[in-house]
Amino acid sequence: MAGLNRRPAASPAEPAESVEPAEPVPAAPAAVEEPVEESELKAPAPVEWEPAVKKPSGKKAAAADRAAADEPAAAEAVDEPAQKPAAAEKADEPPTARTGWLLPVSLLVVAVLLGGLGTFFLVKSRAVAYDSALVDSATTSAVNGQVREVVEKSFSYNFADVEATEKAAKELLTGKALCQYNAVFGPVKEVAPQQKLVVTVRVVSSAVSSLKDGRAAVLVFADQVTTRTTDNQTGGGTAMLRVSAVDDGGRWKIDNMEMFGATAEQTRQLQGC
Repeated sequence: MAGLNRRPAASPAEPAESVEPAEPVPAAPAAVEEPVEESELKAPAPVEWEPAVKKPSGKKAAAADRAAADEPAAAEAVDEPAQKPAAAEKADEPPTARTGWLLPVSLLVVAVLLGGLGTFFLVKSRAVAYDSALVDSATTSAVNGQVREVVEKSFSYNFADVEATEKAAKELLTGKALCQYNAVFGPVKEVAPQQKLVVTVRVVSSAVSSLKDGRAAVLVFADQVTTRTTDNQTGGGTAMLRVSAVDDGGRWKIDNMEMFGATAEQTRQLQGC
């Protein structure tokens, strides 16, 4: 009995003390934590197994491709109404009452504009046809040339030949223009013999602004040079006139004059005519 109760502890105890399981073995953690290449850890890619799958061929493959291509378009067509419900509702709304009267008002405005333009061009066309200065170039040229001659001959003055100046004025001026001429050149005639004055008028520009019913309106720009022969003193200036001419048996005569830039004394004298 004493031999059976004895436990053989001596021999097993020695290996337990030498192994020391409580302490970790240094080599084991280093082997586990050592970085492993990514290619070693990855499982075989599924691509490698694709050749084993049998793909459809011929008409079946084409039908499958068309079905796959149509699926995104069908999905977009289904999703589009859902994404824009407000636009669909707005399109379904009935037109407001304002659109009912906008069209008639717009048409009325267009009609008024067209009518106004038509009236304007009609009046313009009648004015052009009525005023011969714009269409009758021959008569316009004749009026222009004769009025220039009247102004130059009537307003030029030479103390040595007074009769020629007065004769030209009587022949080329008529009506109110004769009174206006005497009012302006009356003072000149008084001093001309004493100072031996020579007045030369030259028209530099003229234009017929109106020509109808035997009457014409002409704008005249003239240079005037006055020379006092006693001491050879010369002075001058520019005159602008608007004259009215009348056809007197084929001869255009000036019957009224309007002088721009006239002096106060000349204006006073012209008021008496």
